[in-house]
Amino acid sequence: MKKILVILTLLSIVGFVTSIYAVAQEKNVDATCAELAGELRQKGVSRRDVKAIEEPVKNMLKKGATKKDIKDAVGDLSAGGVKGKALRQSVEAMNELMEDGENPKVAGNIVSRAAHRAQAQGLKGKDLAAEVHEAVQQRKQEREKLRQRKRAQRRKLQKQKEQQEKSRKEKPQEQKRLRPWRKRR
Repeated sequence: MKKILVILTLLSIVGFVTSIYAVAQEKNVDATCAELAGELRQKGVSRRDVKAIEEPVKNMLKKGATKKDIKDAVGDLSAGGVKGKALRQSVEAMNELMEDGENPKVAGNIVSRAAHRAQAQGLKGKDLAAEVHEAVQQRKQEREKLRQRKRAQRRKLQKQKEQQEKSRKEKPQEQKRLRPWRKRR
């Protein structure tokens, strides 16, 4: 009876600590998001735009993105004249890329590079946002192709292992047939 009581007490403590950790992490994300919003406002992003991108930014912070990664990407988009719905769509595209499993720093770099490339072509606003979205979609396709290649390689290795196992099982039987006079030990 005491053992069950001790186990239940330990499990409840673990559950309590886990819930506290989740709440603390949520507050940390909210605080970081508030700091980031202030820094973006200083860079010239409007309050409305900051409010519009708040949800994808929180998701990215939860996925492990740093404040600097997000600030650089959003700053590059804002400098390119991306505002309102186009800015939100670009940030959501970056968020999608991270949800797809991309490293946060790489996702931010993809968005920033696409924004710089579009600016160099003279694109602004919605056209720049469309270019960023296209770059994100292209990266997602590249990742999917890479996944498919890895799956094919795994299948190939699995088949090779199965064939090796099969040949190992058949080989001793063939040896027994070829040498029936050999005594077993």
